[in-house]
Amino acid sequence: MTDDIPVLGDIRILDLTEDVSGPFCTKLLAGLGAEVVKVEQPGYGDVSRRLPPFLGGQSGPDVSGMFLYLNTAKKGITLDYETEEGASVLRQLAQGFDILVESCPPGHMDSLGIGYESLSESNPGLIYTAITPFGQWGPYRDYKGSDIIAQAIGALMCVIGLPGREPLKVGGNPLLCTTGMAAFSATMIALHVRDLEGYGQFVDISEMETTAVAQIHTSIHYQFGRAPERRPSNLTRAKDGWVSPGLETGVHEATWPRVCELLGVPELVDDPRFNTAPARRENQQELLKVVGEWAAARPKEEIYHTLQGLRSIAGYVATVEDLLKSGQLANREFFQAIDHPDVGKLLYPGPLFRLEGDSWHSGRAPHIGEHNADVYGGALGYTGEQLETLQQKGII
Repeated sequence: MTDDIPVLGDIRILDLTEDVSGPFCTKLLAGLGAEVVKVEQPGYGDVSRRLPPFLGGQSGPDVSGMFLYLNTAKKGITLDYETEEGASVLRQLAQGFDILVESCPPGHMDSLGIGYESLSESNPGLIYTAITPFGQWGPYRDYKGSDIIAQAIGALMCVIGLPGREPLKVGGNPLLCTTGMAAFSATMIALHVRDLEGYGQFVDISEMETTAVAQIHTSIHYQFGRAPERRPSNLTRAKDGWVSPGLETGVHEATWPRVCELLGVPELVDDPRFNTAPARRENQQELLKVVGEWAAARPKEEIYHTLQGLRSIAGYVATVEDLLKSGQLANREFFQAIDHPDVGKLLYPGPLFRLEGDSWHSGRAPHIGEHNADVYGGALGYTGEQLETLQQKGII
C-alpha cells in the first residue's frame, strides 16, 4: 500500500443512517477513503443536526458538535425516499454504489420497495447493512431504542454504580459508538467476501447484541457461579483529581516493600492485610485509605507516573482538558484539526486504528444537500433543470 492510495478509494457508500450508530460506522468507512454520500430528508436533515452541543450556544443545522464529528469526510445530498418518486431515485442511485447503510425500523425500507431484496436484484454485489436496536427479527424487533436502553437491556447498567444504589448509565453514547464499530467491522468483512466470492449480502446489526457481547463477562461469569455485582470504586483523591493506584493486583510481591517505602509506611511490608495480591484485593478499601493519605498532597499525573514506575496498574481520571493536552495522544498526533465554514477550525478525535502509511482521510461534515448537483449530476446525469424540479416538488 502506498501513501497516496486510500484503502477504500474505489468504494462508494450510500449512508441513510441517523443519530449515532450508523453515522459512526460510515464515518469510519469514509476515514478509510470511501466515497460516503449521506442522504438526508430535504429541509430537515439528520436528527443529530439538532442535538447539542452547539458552538457559541447558537443552534442551527451546521453547528452541532455531534453532527460535525459523526459526519466528517462525507458528501451530503437530500432525498425524500419516503415518496414514490424519491424511492425511484434511490433505486437508481443504489445501482452505482457498493454499500448501503441504513438505520430504519425493521421492514420499513421493504415497505417502500427499496429494501435489500429489491435493490440487490439490479445490484447483486450490493452490501446492505441495517442497524437497529434489536435486530431484524425476534419479539423486540419493533421496539424503539437508545444508548440508555442498550446499556440497560444489554446488562451493562447492572454492574455500574455503587452497591445498594440505583444502576448508573455510562456517560455519552458508548454503546451506540460500539454498535457503529460492530457495523463497520461486519461491513468490511462482507466487502472482503464480495471481493473473494463476487456477491453482496444483507448485514444485520443489533444494538442489544452488541452490548451483550461487550458485557460477555456478565453472562459467562453468571454461568460459572459468579453473579455480576457492583463494587465500591478503587479510586482515591489526589491533590487535583482522582487516581486509581492499582496496588491491589498490579504490584509484584517483590515490589511491595518499595511501595511501602514510597508511601512512608514501612511497617506495612509484612502486614498480612496487604503483603500479597489476594490480601490487597480482599482489603482494598483499607489499602485505599493508606494510599489516600499519601496521594492527597500530590498531583494526579505525578502519582500516575510514580506508581507506573513501580509497575503498578495505576491510572488517573482525566478531564476533557487533560485528554486534549495528553502527551501520549499528542505524540501519536491523534487529534486532528478540521476547518468548517460555520464553526471554524476544531480538534476532532482521529482514527481508532493505525494502518501502514497515511491511510486515514479527514474532511469537514457537509451542509444539507451540499453535493446534490455533484452526486445526482455525476451518478444519474440529472440536469440543473431536473434538479430544480425535484427540489420544487420536495423530493430533494
